[in-house]
Amino acid sequence: MQSLTSCQCSVCCGCFQQHFTIAVRDKHIRDMVCPVCWEPDINDPEHLNSYFSTLDIQLRECLEPEVYDLFHKKLTEQALIKDPKFLWCSHCSYGFIYDGDQLKVTCFQCRNSFCAQCKKPWESQHGGLSCEQYQSWKRENDPEYQRQGLAGYLRDNGITCPNCRFQYALSKGGCMHFCCSQCRYQFCSGCNNPFHTTCAVIQCSVTGLHAHHPRDCLFYLRDWEPVRLQALLQVDVLLILSRAPPPLPSGMCGVIEQKDEGGQQTDSACGAQTQPGHAGLCEKHYREYLVSLINGHSIDPAPLFNANELVLACRRYQVDDARGEMEDDVTYYPRMLEKLIDEVPLGDKVPRKK
Repeated sequence: MQSLTSCQCSVCCGCFQQHFTIAVRDKHIRDMVCPVCWEPDINDPEHLNSYFSTLDIQLRECLEPEVYDLFHKKLTEQALIKDPKFLWCSHCSYGFIYDGDQLKVTCFQCRNSFCAQCKKPWESQHGGLSCEQYQSWKRENDPEYQRQGLAGYLRDNGITCPNCRFQYALSKGGCMHFCCSQCRYQFCSGCNNPFHTTCAVIQCSVTGLHAHHPRDCLFYLRDWEPVRLQALLQVDVLLILSRAPPPLPSGMCGVIEQKDEGGQQTDSACGAQTQPGHAGLCEKHYREYLVSLINGHSIDPAPLFNANELVLACRRYQVDDARGEMEDDVTYYPRMLEKLIDEVPLGDKVPRKK
């Protein structure tokens, strides 16, 4: 019988060999876990390193040489992803180490070029411009970009895996639990915090799969009405809303989403009906757009919390919400708001305006 160091399960040698042979050949490196209990949770880098160092010894003795070599190749690729100089090609998804200091990068695999910072396909207009200046040029001069309007904005501000930095040019919508197809890292697409099955956060009482979202994460703000989200925005930010392009002729939201169709993940337009005054987007994606502006300008939603939301937030982030003796509401709630803002910062992984 074979046993892994991460759990108490035992598997016969034949099943152990078959399981890991299939996992190495056909699956991702993060699927190489116990076939009985599917432990350990190897989203944690420390677990990842210690687990594979032990697993390597076991697999060396039971796998065929070519399968064991493939296992080591996948381990090497996993290590390369952690290198800060590692880049994913935005054209063909080929990964490589880039040691240069120029913005323009040419992929060794497909020979197409892209920007090393914003990962957008390279255009000559990007030369001599920062990524933000280049995006401003696109908004003002590119007819196709202008036609796509805010749907294009949400597409170009899609999802980046915080673990391997692979970029997804889409606005996911719906469930915010995102699993990277490249490294299988599970995270929240709004705040980039990891999802846990076995939580390492002290005093956390939540069981099952969950993440710890900051108060400015879309996970919470997506439930706010658009008028309430607009109230958080500064006057200069609202000018962006006033310049928003009209809806597409179809009246359907054109934001690209990842959808599950027959067990396959496909990218297609949202297709929901646009709403009047929502800049050519459905209400769900209009809220997402407003939250992207709120996050981009580091605006704290706490001042608009009602009494119940404020108390709930204090308890969620373990802020002492004890009421003083004879303390009335007029004193208590402003004190708790100040305490929450002082003790609990906004999300450090939430995308901000550069």
